Amino acid sequence: MFRILAALRSFWLFGASILFTKGLSLVTIPLVTGHLSPSDYGRLELVASMIEAFAIVMTLGVAESLYRFAGPEAGANQRNVVAGLTGMALTLAFGIGTLLQIGVWSLAPRLGLGFIQTPLAIGLAAATLSGLIELPLAWVRLRGHAGSYLGFTVARAVLQVAAMAVTLNAGWGVTGLLAGNASVDVVVAATLLTLQIRECGVRLDRETFARAGNYGLPIIGGALSMFVLGSCDRWFLAGAVPTATLGFYGLAVKLSQIAPLAIQPFGLWWYARRIAVLKQPGGLETSARGVAIGMTLLAAGAVISGVGAPVLVNLLLPHAYRAALPFLPWLVIAVALNETCSLVNVGAYAGNHGYRVLGVNSAGAAVALVGYIALTQPFGVWGAIAATIAGQSVRLALFLRFGRHDAPIPYPWGLATALTVVVAFLVIGVGLAPTAAIAAITISLGFTAFLAIAWRFVGRDASAFLRSQAA
Repeated sequence: MFRILAALRSFWLFGASILFTKGLSLVTIPLVTGHLSPSDYGRLELVASMIEAFAIVMTLGVAESLYRFAGPEAGANQRNVVAGLTGMALTLAFGIGTLLQIGVWSLAPRLGLGFIQTPLAIGLAAATLSGLIELPLAWVRLRGHAGSYLGFTVARAVLQVAAMAVTLNAGWGVTGLLAGNASVDVVVAATLLTLQIRECGVRLDRETFARAGNYGLPIIGGALSMFVLGSCDRWFLAGAVPTATLGFYGLAVKLSQIAPLAIQPFGLWWYARRIAVLKQPGGLETSARGVAIGMTLLAAGAVISGVGAPVLVNLLLPHAYRAALPFLPWLVIAVALNETCSLVNVGAYAGNHGYRVLGVNSAGAAVALVGYIALTQPFGVWGAIAATIAGQSVRLALFLRFGRHDAPIPYPWGLATALTVVVAFLVIGVGLAPTAAIAAITISLGFTAFLAIAWRFVGRDASAFLRSQAA
């Protein structure tokens, strides 16, 4: 029992970090929409989508490489792996970051991006620090130091919100907002790296570059493919819809991110250890139980997003932003598909290279990209959403198909089907309810069914899963 409680302590601390940081990001939605017009919000979405692509590259795949190569080691060998990855991350951050700044200041005007040149340069400077922040935090997660992880992530979130409030209230707009965020990331990266180097050191060696490159570069390629599914749609929509509509769509995307909040605390704890669990005796059954927990949490998040986000918009945001609500249920579907892929992709990550991940994500991205090209001009935002859902569906099918070799896990598809039906009943029923009384009845019936399904699962499998992880 005490070991189970200890395992739960780490889970809840990781959970607190997610809930606090994501909760603060939701609190900032009224702050940002209150100071930016829909058109300015649309420009911010366009800049953010460009920054995100480079931030993916600058993660350098270091977290995945650390889990794969440091996870099985112990003591001095483990610290040596971390030291080599630190040296690699610092070298690449400096070199690539310099090239990015040269590129944005020399090429942006020629590409018709002069109107966002300064905020783009600031955002790219912050993106350069992505790997230098992600590596130390991954090291903290690997060792199960949930309290330290909570402290760092909460401090970063509070500083970012404070900088956002100061810059927006000062009237500095999009440029000031990005500059404040970049300043916070500089402080956080310097602090985390200093602490990690004191513990593990830093070194440069060809072996680390070669091994991490072979494993991490395909994963970066896969992550860039995921960028196509996550943010590249803004590039196509920018020429197909008014800037204000792009802003409404961006808001709906942010509101749909409420759905993964319920599963991300579990994911922080589970994804760092699932490969090791898979290789243990009884690992397939334990992995299936872990996926079932994740599916239940994801369903809870989808309900909260689909039912609760419209209340947030109606009560707290300017009236104009209610135009975002029709997009929300369909974006929740896309988010749920993406999170389900994360739950079932362990077979693709369990090998010695990342090319399977790259192949699956690239196939999904290709489907989405074709959809964006074909559908955004005639159908606008609805075409982009359809393309995204199609791409995510292809990823899910391929992860299941190609992951069977290394991870033939008996996934709980019966549970997934039951949860999907309940979530659809709640979200669609509440949206179509003609009166508040009917909406209340729908919510009562849906939540009763959800709790019954969750209770049956928890009583059967969750306690066994926790005992196995506490052992």
